[in-house]
Amino acid sequence: MTAPDLRSRIARVWDDLTPAERRVAAVVRDDPELLVLRTSAETAAEAGTSKATVSRLVRALGYRDAADVREALMAARGAGLPWSAEDAAHVNAREVERRNLDAAFASLGRADRAGLARRIVHARRVTVVGVRNAHPIALQLRAQLAQVRADVRLAPSAGQSVGEDVADVGAEDLVVVVTVRRHAAVVGALVEQCVANGADVVVIADPTAAVLAASARTLVLCPVDSPSAFDSLAAMAAVVAAIANDVYDASGPAGRDRVAAIASTYAALGELDEGDRRRPTGRPGGPQRHPGEDRHGRD
Repeated sequence: MTAPDLRSRIARVWDDLTPAERRVAAVVRDDPELLVLRTSAETAAEAGTSKATVSRLVRALGYRDAADVREALMAARGAGLPWSAEDAAHVNAREVERRNLDAAFASLGRADRAGLARRIVHARRVTVVGVRNAHPIALQLRAQLAQVRADVRLAPSAGQSVGEDVADVGAEDLVVVVTVRRHAAVVGALVEQCVANGADVVVIADPTAAVLAASARTLVLCPVDSPSAFDSLAAMAAVVAAIANDVYDASGPAGRDRVAAIASTYAALGELDEGDRRRPTGRPGGPQRHPGEDRHGRD
């Protein structure tokens, strides 16, 4: 089922709905993903009705319950079918992003952020995998982690299949798999293969990848829903940045030394412009803290 299909069902039963049911139907028609992102009680509150009214509407639309609608909508989104809210220009996109961020950071919190950062710091090697539309997020994570620790690689390499990059993954390695919607066929097998080889596997994904990531040690779910036609990766990018900052903090003096060494190398190679070369180093892209100062610059 797609969002247009849900709207057509609403149109067919509209005349038979009670006034309260119509209020819920109008809200859902404008933003079908409310039924994915919110509970029935929250949808009812949005429409100013009761949870029982939402349940009656769901049955009137031909579904068993709200979970049945949610499963159908997620299947459509998981297939990567772009669609927008009927009046997307008037949907509060900022509120949708806030819900996505709240859900993503709640998932990251359940994953034990401090423990995850330590695992990334102490792994022999970190491999970040991202194919198709997950590649930019994987690239961001790899670039930030490489500022703090050595031996962080991005897979697949240009022009290569992912097998070349993970064939030697072993028990001392950590693999981060980033995947978003319309997941590449290799993702599930890749997670299972790396786990079978003894690697510590972390999956960062939208909720449609939950089954593919079942064998991973850590799963961080980041909703990518948007009222517009295409997904938003804002919450996923924010989570990746948070993980990288956690790793920086967990790396201690060794991480700071690496950041400083990389900055010195930038200068030696003349890779950055004058403004960047003059900027003190310490934290990636930020000012250096002097001995005796805390992170806020106080003595």
